[in-house]
Amino acid sequence: MPVYDAFISYSHAKDKPVAAALQSVIQRLGKPWYKRRALRVFRDDTSLSATPQLWPSIEQALSQSRYLLLLSSPEAAASPWVGKEVEYWLANKSTDTLFIGVTNGTLDWDQTAGDFLWTKETPLPEALKGRFPAEPKWVDLTAYRDGADPRNARFIDAGADFAAAIHGTPKEDLLSQEVRQQRRALSLAVSAAALLLLLAVGAVTAGIIARTQQLRAEKNFAAAKDTVDSLIFDIAQGLRHVEGIRVESLNKILGQVRTTVDRLAATAPDNDALLRSQAAMQDEFATTYLTAGNLAEALRAAEEGLAIARRLAAADPEDAKRQRDVSVSLIKVGDVKLAQGDNQGALAAYDEALAIRRGLAENAKGDAQAEHDVAVVLGRIGDAKSGLGDGAGALAAYQDGLVIDRRLLDAGKGDPARQRDVEVGLQSVGDLKLQQGDRQGALSAYAESLGLARALAASDPGNTAWQRDVSVILNRIGDVDLAFGDNAGALASYEESLAVRRRLAKLDEGNAAWRRDVSVSLSNVGSVKLMLADNAGALSAYEESLTIRRALAAADTVNTEAQRDLSVALDDLGDAQVKAGDATKALASYEESLAIRRRLAVTDQTNVEWQRDLSVSLIKVGDVKSAQGDDAAALTSLEEALALRRHLAATDPGNVQFQTDLVLALYKIARVATGDQKQTSIDEALQLLQRLEDEGKLSPSQQTWKGQIAALRQNPQ
Repeated sequence: MPVYDAFISYSHAKDKPVAAALQSVIQRLGKPWYKRRALRVFRDDTSLSATPQLWPSIEQALSQSRYLLLLSSPEAAASPWVGKEVEYWLANKSTDTLFIGVTNGTLDWDQTAGDFLWTKETPLPEALKGRFPAEPKWVDLTAYRDGADPRNARFIDAGADFAAAIHGTPKEDLLSQEVRQQRRALSLAVSAAALLLLLAVGAVTAGIIARTQQLRAEKNFAAAKDTVDSLIFDIAQGLRHVEGIRVESLNKILGQVRTTVDRLAATAPDNDALLRSQAAMQDEFATTYLTAGNLAEALRAAEEGLAIARRLAAADPEDAKRQRDVSVSLIKVGDVKLAQGDNQGALAAYDEALAIRRGLAENAKGDAQAEHDVAVVLGRIGDAKSGLGDGAGALAAYQDGLVIDRRLLDAGKGDPARQRDVEVGLQSVGDLKLQQGDRQGALSAYAESLGLARALAASDPGNTAWQRDVSVILNRIGDVDLAFGDNAGALASYEESLAVRRRLAKLDEGNAAWRRDVSVSLSNVGSVKLMLADNAGALSAYEESLTIRRALAAADTVNTEAQRDLSVALDDLGDAQVKAGDATKALASYEESLAIRRRLAVTDQTNVEWQRDLSVSLIKVGDVKSAQGDDAAALTSLEEALALRRHLAATDPGNVQFQTDLVLALYKIARVATGDQKQTSIDEALQLLQRLEDEGKLSPSQQTWKGQIAALRQNPQ
């Protein structure tokens, strides 16, 4: 049975804007007011989560679609992905269900030949040559390639050509129905007009409130719940990918959604379906807040979701799904606590989740999903124990999870998803062994993981996600070699990773993520070349990385992550310049980075990551000025960094990273300051370290800090 009404095949490099707008129009036309969409359209930029088995997932979506909408252009004709999608359709479906939208180029139908006129400029994949028994349906979209407003009347009319064919309804009837639906929607939206100030997401939120109010009036409870559920997940998940959204805006939007759902829940406080929706909503909110760096709100949402899940499970202890929901919420709580540096709290949540999942797996022997659930939480336990310095416990957890993943892989007979689970499990083992100083153990785990990744990549050279996996593991192997002084080995791994990433970036020069990967690999190469005393090679790599990041930041000036990446590249270059003895150039690089971070921090003073970044830059500037002999300027910079870190530590006292950051800032000041300020800084730093040690929150390496700081007392200058 089809899952999707249509699948859009298009060039990601050139046609994302028009593809997104077309999807919006087709899904909306003819939509009843109480439904999320009239048709379900697959477009891999929104319907497909990042997944290692990219082509199998796309192939599945194609097989589950009724129609193929091909956005034709010279770029689409040259795209291996588009070609592969069209070839699959021709092999398994009818050309009667293939529609064409021309975004660039010209199509001419030759009535005599019964085919399109084919030239080098024909904007169609070669696979379509001679495949149409008659001229297919196609629509001219060339005017909208750079983007279209889904509310534009002309564009809606063009989209209606496709939508009407999919609905099997005359275009005129569909457009008339759309006018009626718009009038109804307008009347529903009046009460929510003020929320339109919240940009596009605000408009969605307003829709929830308006719809919910109308649904309450009609007491159409089931429809209200379905509508709210769909929009909750659209908003919560969508906000994770909005670059530069202010934390206060995020709080306002999600707070409004929470209020709406709470109002709906108040109409039926004992309705289990609504309670499950509330729990799922809180879990989604926790993930969104976590992504945004608002850890306090993330924990609040996760714990509220857990409380609801526990209540539901207590009402029906035999319901396996409810028990699993509790484990999901516990993992969410653990994830947030882990991000806060509360490894002990995270471990407690993960341990409880593990007990639940082991019980469920025992009661459903042979259920692969139940076994996989156990492996997932074992990986989390390994992470928490590693953070607590319990290397043996962490390794045992990782290995137990790996045993399950291997068994599932054997049972799955080469299932790519299971193969990648083993690949990732081996990486966790390798990471831990590296931390323990077990070079051979780490290399062995990474080598096996790399072998699996290479096999997956070779099985489908067009799967870019699997190609990227190879580059990631090569970087890890480089990290091992670097940690144990094998700089030549590290350089070889980093350069092979860089070559993979250059190839990927060349496939789609508009793919910012792949270009960023190249810049990361260049930074790795630069760091090793610097150690090998190849200063020219190091600076060349760092400068190329910086050039890429400048271009990415300039291409998307509102993308705050791109701006932050630029500041990191400047720091890398500054670090290299310090090691090369060029303090003047290093200071210029650090100060440019500092200026970027000041702008970001001022833009959103509630964003803790940006505030921490600013403190890092201030410390780097202070270190250089101290090295230049300007202790007064150095102290000014370091004191500003200290003030920021005091604020962050006070805002989130449970965050171990913020507490250790504060210790480091005090140590830096103690090295520059004199008299009482020096002694006070030393005393405060030692007191903080002792408290963290008493609470079991210091890593083994951090425990050595006490001696280094105490030594400053014996060395006044």
